[in-house]
Amino acid sequence: MIKFWIIPPLILIAALVISALTSAALTQLAIRGGPVDRPRARGSHRTPTATSGGMAIMAATALGIGLLSLLLHSQLPRDGGHGFALLIYAVLLGLSGALDDIFALNAKFKLIFQIVLSLGFAAAYPIVQIDFGFGASISLWPWLGMIGTALWLVLGLNTINFMDGSNGLAIGSQSIALGLMVIMIIVLGPLSSKSFDAAGLLLICACALGAHLGFLPFNLPLGKVFQGDAGSLFGGALITGGVLLMVHAGVTSLWLGGYVLAPLLVDVLLTLALRAKSGARLFEAHKDHLYQQWLIHKDPSHLNMALRVWALCAFSGAVGLLMRYIHIETGVNLRFVALVALFWLLAAGWLWLRYKISADSAVKTA
Repeated sequence: MIKFWIIPPLILIAALVISALTSAALTQLAIRGGPVDRPRARGSHRTPTATSGGMAIMAATALGIGLLSLLLHSQLPRDGGHGFALLIYAVLLGLSGALDDIFALNAKFKLIFQIVLSLGFAAAYPIVQIDFGFGASISLWPWLGMIGTALWLVLGLNTINFMDGSNGLAIGSQSIALGLMVIMIIVLGPLSSKSFDAAGLLLICACALGAHLGFLPFNLPLGKVFQGDAGSLFGGALITGGVLLMVHAGVTSLWLGGYVLAPLLVDVLLTLALRAKSGARLFEAHKDHLYQQWLIHKDPSHLNMALRVWALCAFSGAVGLLMRYIHIETGVNLRFVALVALFWLLAAGWLWLRYKISADSAVKTA
């Protein structure tokens, strides 16, 4: 039962529709006149494809927010500038991604820029209290909380960026995460004494969700355009930074970030561990992610791959929602324990599939 609407439902619907239609229209411009990503060894596409779809997503999100804020400002609660801070953070990262899409920036330079920007955002919204449930919690020194928060931001950003190598996979996963955040703010936001601190974030997530959905059909199934680093970094910043704003507003705990990105995080972390063990360069482009190996050796269908990952993301998010519901109804906080169990389950599945792919490949080459 929704206690009250932080933002009227008709405005949220308008945000979705306006941003979706705007995104679809701007994506057409990206397809016809934007930069092109040509086939290369680490890519999974075989024809030159427009790669500035992320700019269409960013522009549609910003236009949706601007239009609704201008026309309906009296019906939108003030959030103290928190949403604006997140939007600036996300746009700056998205623009850096757009430059990378065009000029192929140095990987270390990009990482340094992300770290500096994330430290600035983390300084405003640090996580200094970690609750593990069952009365176990720790308090962090402010400087340590800021560093840890920045690490989360950088990890989340690059997780989505690394997983954006198959049509629909990342953009659909981002949409699921944004949708989950919208639902949680609508339902759980009114239960917090600082509920209106999440008002700006709710409008941003609704507009961003619409922009993602308006773009998605042109990426999958049509395969005419990629979101590029502009889209993955912009979306990643909204999700990772949005989680921090939700914690700040008392809507959820920091573990939400793990739930919304769990399947992607497991693949990225285990792939990096595997490459580190083999002595491979971590900053070098590669095709070692499980989804890439599956496309190469098992099933080349991008649609099938996207559906599998979307299902995992939806399941992971549903577990997070269930744990939050249990906490509200019973007072028993299982969120951290359930997240650890979820990560172990996903990791076990990852290792089994990786072993199966390697074994099947060895048989074929024997």
